[in-house]
Amino acid sequence: METKSYTISFFGLDPQYYTNAIIGDIWNAEATRVYQETGISITGEVHDRYFVNPEIGELNGSIIFLIESKKVPDEEATDQDYWNAYREVAEKVRARLGNPRMNLTEETINITYFEKI
Repeated sequence: METKSYTISFFGLDPQYYTNAIIGDIWNAEATRVYQETGISITGEVHDRYFVNPEIGELNGSIIFLIESKKVPDEEATDQDYWNAYREVAEKVRARLGNPRMNLTEETINITYFEKI
């Protein structure tokens, strides 16, 4: 099934303070609030990665926190309604993180779900 996938990358957060669990908790709190208001579920997978910059030439200890979300293909929400709910979650999370630098990638993907048998 074809669906949308979104990835947010947050740059410049202090890895001494922020962890995947903390960022996941913040995302979950905002996604829960949006779900209660709209009925649209905005899930997320939190990952951390090293930032590699060829201008510097080495790993400089900078960590990027990524949150990946995929719209469930058979969800009743339209793509536009999902995007609006997703954007609200993303904006609230960014604000709670102190408005760090970020980027957002949107892709159309094919996904297949396999139920437990």
